[in-house]
Amino acid sequence: MDEFLNNNLPEEEDEQEVSPNAEEKDFEPIYNPVNYTEVKPIEDYKPMSRGLKLFALILAAVILLTGTCLTGYLLGRNSVKISHPKVEVNLAAKPSDTDEMTEAEVYEEVNKSIVGIVAYNTSRKASQASGIVFSKEGYIVTNDHIYSDIAAAKFKIYTYDGKEYDAEYVAGDTVSDLAVLKVKGASLTPAKFGNSDDLFYGEHVVAIGRPNDATDASSITRGIVSAVNRRVQTTSNYSSRLIQTDSAINPGSSGGALVNMFGQVIGVTSSKLASVEYDAVGYAIPTTTMKRIVDELISNGKVVSRAKLGITYATIDSITAEMNGYDYKGILIDSVSEDSGLYGKAEKGDIITHINGIEITNDNIVLDIIENSRAGDKITVTIATNSGTVKTVEAKLSANIGESSYKAIEEKPEINKDGAFNFPEGE
Repeated sequence: MDEFLNNNLPEEEDEQEVSPNAEEKDFEPIYNPVNYTEVKPIEDYKPMSRGLKLFALILAAVILLTGTCLTGYLLGRNSVKISHPKVEVNLAAKPSDTDEMTEAEVYEEVNKSIVGIVAYNTSRKASQASGIVFSKEGYIVTNDHIYSDIAAAKFKIYTYDGKEYDAEYVAGDTVSDLAVLKVKGASLTPAKFGNSDDLFYGEHVVAIGRPNDATDASSITRGIVSAVNRRVQTTSNYSSRLIQTDSAINPGSSGGALVNMFGQVIGVTSSKLASVEYDAVGYAIPTTTMKRIVDELISNGKVVSRAKLGITYATIDSITAEMNGYDYKGILIDSVSEDSGLYGKAEKGDIITHINGIEITNDNIVLDIIENSRAGDKITVTIATNSGTVKTVEAKLSANIGESSYKAIEEKPEINKDGAFNFPEGE
């Protein structure tokens, strides 16, 4: 018996060699060879004792439990993205068989979907804003800038009936100045959203929000649509197509609703976009933009489909061309980033004269083409080069991934020598 067992033990020189650096690799399993040589059954074995069987079962259970816990830990540690279910929100056309409402009727219809928001942290910083109930799942759409100065912001939501709820940050986007919060444990009334493409100059609208105090009742102001899809350079140095209105939009109204006279929300107001140089000029983010951005913020946690060409440039219109002696109108390239589809195909000093066959007479044409495209789309670009030649190349649009003003980490207040906290002043 002993001789048979000794003959079937694996030799020491057959053991797998382990690299000295193996410990540096995270959880890399080491596989040992298995000897599958057929061995005749041993006739003179003794049955395993009951105590030994019990010990073996306990040991196997411990190993299984340890493996299960380790797997769960690793999966949990690596899963940083919070999954949010798809939300179905549609933009409705204007009703053709319904008369316009009065301002009082619009307020009564929409007020249930407008909330007050207080963003705050433990350093006694706070700001107040408005929000719109986006869907029955408890999502709230508001502006991204409302928490830009408040690190690790928490949120309180105040509804039309005087109730108060906690809300969590979902995602935000600095470029569009849109953000999404989510309320738990509340049954909220979603707003009815209309299609902002149906707006026309001079159309009557109202703005509903909470400009004075997030805990107060919403207020309403009346105005008209002064301009449709007006391209505006925002305070975040981005250019966007916005709705211009003379409805009063004040601090605290950020994230409130611009509403048509059928009770449909057709824009998200933003006090950051209100002009300081002109009277009675305010702006709202169109619902067509809002829906596209908010859908991505909920499903992806950021905007991923927005496109960019990846260049910096100056505009050469007819006057600029005549004043500076340029032979072509278009956009004069200043730099090309490495992730641009034009990298290696265009350089500083080249002039883009056409995109997709459309003549570039101002930079709005370029911006509109890019904004109406998606990351990964291909465009054709006609370039007048430094050497005097004209060529047409194909360029793939890269992704303009959005970022948010939200800061997840809060700096703790300093402690002076006397042990007292030095809190910053509230805002």
